[in-house]
Amino acid sequence: MTASTSSTSTNTIWDYIFVGGGLAASVVSSRLSQLNNGLKILVLEAGPNANDEPSIVWPNSTNLIGGGFDWKDSTVSQLHLDGRQVSLATGKALGGGTVINGGGWVRGHKLDYDLWGSLVDDERWAYEGQLPFMQKSEKCWNETLDLKQHGLAGPVPIQSVTSTKREFPLREHTLKTWKDLGFHELPHLDGNSGNPLGIAELQEGRNSGRRVISAAVYPLDDVTVQTNTLVEKILMKKDGARNDQLKAIGARLADGTEVHGHEIILAAGALRSPQILLLSGIGPSEDLAKLDIPVLLDQPDVGQNLADHSILFNAWKIKDPEAGWALGSSNPLFTQPQYSWGYPFDFLVNGDVPKEGLAEAIAEDEGIVPDPKTHPLLSHPRTFIEYIFMSVGAPDGSLVTFGTAPMLNTARGSIKLASSNCNEAPLIDPNYLGTAVDRYVAREAVKTQIRFAGSNQTVIGRDILTGEAGAPGFDQVLSVDSTDEYIDARVRAGLGTCQHPMGSLSMGKVVDTDLRVKGVDNLRVVDASVFPVVITGHIQAAVYALAEQAANLIYADRKNLEN
Repeated sequence: MTASTSSTSTNTIWDYIFVGGGLAASVVSSRLSQLNNGLKILVLEAGPNANDEPSIVWPNSTNLIGGGFDWKDSTVSQLHLDGRQVSLATGKALGGGTVINGGGWVRGHKLDYDLWGSLVDDERWAYEGQLPFMQKSEKCWNETLDLKQHGLAGPVPIQSVTSTKREFPLREHTLKTWKDLGFHELPHLDGNSGNPLGIAELQEGRNSGRRVISAAVYPLDDVTVQTNTLVEKILMKKDGARNDQLKAIGARLADGTEVHGHEIILAAGALRSPQILLLSGIGPSEDLAKLDIPVLLDQPDVGQNLADHSILFNAWKIKDPEAGWALGSSNPLFTQPQYSWGYPFDFLVNGDVPKEGLAEAIAEDEGIVPDPKTHPLLSHPRTFIEYIFMSVGAPDGSLVTFGTAPMLNTARGSIKLASSNCNEAPLIDPNYLGTAVDRYVAREAVKTQIRFAGSNQTVIGRDILTGEAGAPGFDQVLSVDSTDEYIDARVRAGLGTCQHPMGSLSMGKVVDTDLRVKGVDNLRVVDASVFPVVITGHIQAAVYALAEQAANLIYADRKNLEN
């Protein structure tokens, strides 16, 4: 890549200017430059280049979430979490979230994408339309998986627990326990073949444990990159020959410098892409007027539809820590280097929820009894909850950790401006547990956790564990005797984030199906903010696919104009 100086960037009229240099910008700018290395492409990134930073390489590195490459955002007080604010990490470096994320490679359910395609009436965004781009991004570890679903030659290497030879001592007990609770093994233990409902082995976007940064594996040799550069707003002008149609012409940086280009691609993520549009005068006119921001386009959906996956972790006590079940114990297995190459668990398990209680919660939210044959949450099995049982919890190996993550939240939040100062973080409101459905799902997730870890129904509960460790502020622990009220209180007190914000510049409302901002020429958005539905996966896999497809359609538009 070429490092830009201020004079270089300001004296050039760029073909493409990317505002934000995260995952999506790395992919799209790289692919465009490969298609035509004569294109003048500028990437503006608020953080540094961390490609060669040793403190972020491994899963147990110390400079990840909360470290030097994290924006260190927090939500506003959450009404349904007892007024708590929740820390929300997003990457502030070239490569964005791939610099600090957990590396999980989880696409989500085929139905999520099919609903996306149906909602925007464009099959390119349904599962089959996006599948070639999912395959294009990944390099799976072997050819025994379904090659109609997977790629073997992409830039992002994918590893599994077995491919790295790090099966954990509780693996067979865990598998039997899930089966005893009614969950089934997926073919090849593969949760990335369209339907993840069941038991799948953990897959991660890592290279023998090493972090995979998008800006490193997608070559930027012919791309000009300007790091440590905060963008204040998108520059626009009105085209008098076209009834004052708005046209993006560049970006103004926080220091007042301006850069100009033919097409501007906003790729600053689901938190800051809407912030930049709002600062540019595109958004709800009433909100902009309160901050004395000139309204260029009244667009009430900018910053709306925000969603984020949440997660609740609980620790459970091991009956015999000397048995060597967990990291921290004296088990010599854990001294083998590959046990530090990924997260310490074998399986990701996805489940639905009981439909009767779900229908009651839907009726509470929507004010009408839902039709189970047609309601999208009832008519098909859905990926409501992801379960993670981890062989780690205490330095001495005496605890394990169980995570329950509601993945199909129905509540929506917002991104709003705190001020007209681009240096000030936006007001982030994911509205966690904001619907009866979300509260019901979170409660059911904990009930399943209790059946798994704290009951005589399973080998784990009977023979391996001896109860939950409890939580600060509570005299009781989770058990088969826990009431709904107690479970709800524990959820409110402990629920955190999966760091998966999405949807705040929703396709169909803010952008069209070619990712162009409605009402503005020469301006697109390419990041998770455009997701119009909740994707029940770890969103990096979905963003890679989005960006791969975006590069194709952006370049196709260019060729059409040239012809």
